[in-house]
Amino acid sequence: MKKVLILDDGSVGVENYAIRNVLENFGYLVTIYPIGRPQHYFAVFGEKEKLDYDYLIIGCHGDNGKIIVPVLGEDIYYPDECRDNLGFLELEGKVTIRNKIVICTGCTTGSGTLYKAFVDHNNTFIAPSDYIEGKSDLLFVVNMFYHLSNDISLDDAYSLASKIDSETALYKIYFK
Repeated sequence: MKKVLILDDGSVGVENYAIRNVLENFGYLVTIYPIGRPQHYFAVFGEKEKLDYDYLIIGCHGDNGKIIVPVLGEDIYYPDECRDNLGFLELEGKVTIRNKIVICTGCTTGSGTLYKAFVDHNNTFIAPSDYIEGKSDLLFVVNMFYHLSNDISLDDAYSLASKIDSETALYKIYFK
């Protein structure tokens, strides 16, 4: 059974839970990992949290090619905790996960250089290259996993899911 880990920062409403429910119906084992602070991203990406999964869905908002991180009160941040949104520069050298399929639902996270932080470790990175409607995020992810659950290759499942309409066509795939 394939395993999916969804990172949920709580900012996208019930989208991540809708994805979870559908993927479980398709036969995937799905775990939701709550993101409450920027450090949680680093714990997962840097494997400080020992989690078992094949697919990683980063359910978030994005802007300017970066993952938007939770903003905390100054007295809540850990010393030296990242206060910036996460792009390639913030993640460079800190992503150690390997051989995963990473899907990021945040707007514009498929533009710029964020993908480089992930593909350097034989991961595939899939994300929208522009501002995308939330319902299209949901449609793309569910459609792609539907095809994967029917033993269609990743390339073909991505291709079918990205051809639904002009919004799902915003999803780009990156690999080394």
